[in-house]
Amino acid sequence: MGLEDEAMELPKRAQKLEWNLNSILNLITLIGMIGGGGWIWANTTRDIEELQTWRTSVEQTQKDRLAESRERDGRTDERFRGLEAEVRKIDNLTYRVTITEQSTATITSAIKDLQTLLNQQSGDLKVVREILQRIEASQRDGNQLRR
Repeated sequence: MGLEDEAMELPKRAQKLEWNLNSILNLITLIGMIGGGGWIWANTTRDIEELQTWRTSVEQTQKDRLAESRERDGRTDERFRGLEAEVRKIDNLTYRVTITEQSTATITSAIKDLQTLLNQQSGDLKVVREILQRIEASQRDGNQLRR
């Protein structure tokens, strides 16, 4: 019975494909995971592109602001240079005013001295006039006596 019986047996039939609940759940899970992975991939790719776009715009904005800041700094430096020139003029004016005040004080002193001298000369002139008047009076008196 050994070899002959085995040769005479009918070949085994292929197993019938049965769909049980576990197989259906496994298939649904596999499809869901593949779909979810694709959806996550698409969203991640879109998010990365949006972040790169945002990063590019932020970098451009920073470059623009840096350029504006440098331009503003340049204008401020120019203003400071102009103000420094004006401050030097003010310092020069302060020096000139001080010199003018000293000159004015000197001139005032000289004018006072001149007034004093004029007053003295005026007094001297009065004395000289009186003397001249007396001399003239005495000459008139002498001329009248001789006549």
